Amino acid sequence: MGNFVDPAIDHMSESVIHRSISDDGVIEITQSQNIRSLYFGNDAKQSSIDINLPQELVLSYTRAMMSCLLFKTEPQRILLIGLGGGAIANFLLHHYPECSIDAVEIRQDVVKLAHGYFCLPEQENLQMFVTDARQFFTHQQGRFDQYDLILVDAFNHDGVSESVQSGEFFESCAARLSDKGILSINLWDNQCTKAIATIEHTFDHNILSLPVINKGNVIILATRQKKTFELGVGKSKAKDLEQTLGLEFMDMIRQLKRANRWRALGRLFV
Repeated sequence: MGNFVDPAIDHMSESVIHRSISDDGVIEITQSQNIRSLYFGNDAKQSSIDINLPQELVLSYTRAMMSCLLFKTEPQRILLIGLGGGAIANFLLHHYPECSIDAVEIRQDVVKLAHGYFCLPEQENLQMFVTDARQFFTHQQGRFDQYDLILVDAFNHDGVSESVQSGEFFESCAARLSDKGILSINLWDNQCTKAIATIEHTFDHNILSLPVINKGNVIILATRQKKTFELGVGKSKAKDLEQTLGLEFMDMIRQLKRANRWRALGRLFV
């Protein structure tokens, strides 16, 4: 987003530092200079970190997912669905050291590699649940009944995991959000028209879309309460967040306004 550009790395030019195969498929970890990346058996980059600055978000779609912080500036209870290399977890643990994060990841090998290769710490306020999202919700797992943020980035070698595109899944997310909580989900714009329509229905049209510039990703923000988005985000507040968190929140505001002009946004982004 904005002037921030994802590292322009040709997968073929990267050095493979780990490769493994399990029943769930191929995992490759590559490195080019200080950028370390995760792949699931194809050229789609699942996660990247700067190993010298693991608390920073390298990929533009992960930065865009943090647009939820414009509306929930001090999250305490966070649910991650899809761990990848743990870049988002690293970012949140660094900037919100008092928060508690529950992370759902279906692959034990991904959890192990996130700790071993992507600087993800093992600490008390980060708890892993090695299961799929459906089982997590069905069996009421997690340390909290409700979460301030639910961040969904669940991809496999085929694209967005089918397990996070159903009406049942989005209903479960809505049920586990706090009153002013935010769902932020990373989707492929050309694959998920039905999923976006389902989110619209589930959250009574209280959603915002944020296309990621020059990428196929679109971030959808959803909330149970319409006023969560209507209250507006002051520019000074966005600038403070930008300075504190190192993300381009002013650019996010401009892009959100362009992408959602047709919605009845009230005093959004005053």
